[in-house]
Amino acid sequence: MKQYILQNAYFPFEDKVKNIYIKNKRVEKITDQSSSLDGDYSVIDLNLRLTIPGFVDSHMHLDKALINEAVINKSGTLTEAIKIMQSYKKKMTKEEVKERAEKVIQLSLKNGTRFIRTHIDVDSDIKLSSIDALLELKEEYKDSLEIQIVAFPQEGINENPENLLFMENALKRGADLVGGIPAIEKNPAKHIKDLTALALKYDVDIDMHIDETDDPNSLTILDLAETTIANKYEGRVTACHLCSLAAQKVGELEKIASRIAEAKINVISLPSTNLYLQGRGSETNAPRGVTPVRYLHGRDIPVMIGSDNIQDPFNPFGNGNMLEEALIAAHACHMGGEKELATLFDMTTVIPGENLKFDYAIKIGEKANFIVLDSYTKASAIVKQVSIYGDFLNENFTIRNK
Repeated sequence: MKQYILQNAYFPFEDKVKNIYIKNKRVEKITDQSSSLDGDYSVIDLNLRLTIPGFVDSHMHLDKALINEAVINKSGTLTEAIKIMQSYKKKMTKEEVKERAEKVIQLSLKNGTRFIRTHIDVDSDIKLSSIDALLELKEEYKDSLEIQIVAFPQEGINENPENLLFMENALKRGADLVGGIPAIEKNPAKHIKDLTALALKYDVDIDMHIDETDDPNSLTILDLAETTIANKYEGRVTACHLCSLAAQKVGELEKIASRIAEAKINVISLPSTNLYLQGRGSETNAPRGVTPVRYLHGRDIPVMIGSDNIQDPFNPFGNGNMLEEALIAAHACHMGGEKELATLFDMTTVIPGENLKFDYAIKIGEKANFIVLDSYTKASAIVKQVSIYGDFLNENFTIRNK
């Protein structure tokens, strides 16, 4: 039976140094740094390296991942990406979705991700086959990472009421959250209200794609906030993208941010995908189209960073590496100072880990799925794009005998 002591592990979210006892790949106990080491263990001195439960990818589309291997978005636009998916989706099978999604899961695990929230299309074309594929993967990988599944109505529900039934059946099948994309509808407010009603019926949280556009007049975030408050769903709703906020003047942005804060809505920014997709209609001075991360975070709004799309028609890039996503965000959001980089690190770890209700902790008695980064500060982890120093999924710790 393999037994280890990880000595001098730095827990950055507690600002404490601890010793972790591992027995048969489980956390046996955690002691203070000053505690004497006891028992017949192999000792690994981490020398104050960052030790965390893992990275959190708060927004993915595992059912769409790697489709770029078969279909290319020639214009690079969001419009063409949606059209490609509408066509490609009709020939997708559960087996094919599962195969592609599993490749990305394995890649994410290798890069230190231990928590994933993924949006999965549910509609009359794909029905529940992609949901079934992810439910299987969720069970198969439950000892390695925690997956939350969002039932996502990519094709809308207002004019396709059958899709709302598929959404409900997805929840009955085991999906964890209700998703949404009001921009696809002629009446976005109705889309939000109908899906909120579904979430209320099954007592699940909500995670919607909101205002993924450069148009400053697109502010369905206000409809989402109003509906959230009216239904007393504060703290249970997440809004992703929010690109149109980047086009607002400061005075207007302050009003919108206040409403988001009042509704206690989580915000997830997707810098990689939105840097790629947004601003294509501008001939000069093209906007970045990225959520105003620094501004919203400064208003006590839980802001997070996700990867969104991995090598699919919406984004040809991505490799399941959250440190890379944080680096992209640092460039896009003008967050290069040490404290700002530390904040971006938190936006890929503890902020989504806690606010999206993952079991985000290194716990006694649990599997030793946490990771150790080859870095001593959050900022340097991003700037240097450090490697994973050790984890017990890959058993790549450097071992020395006691």
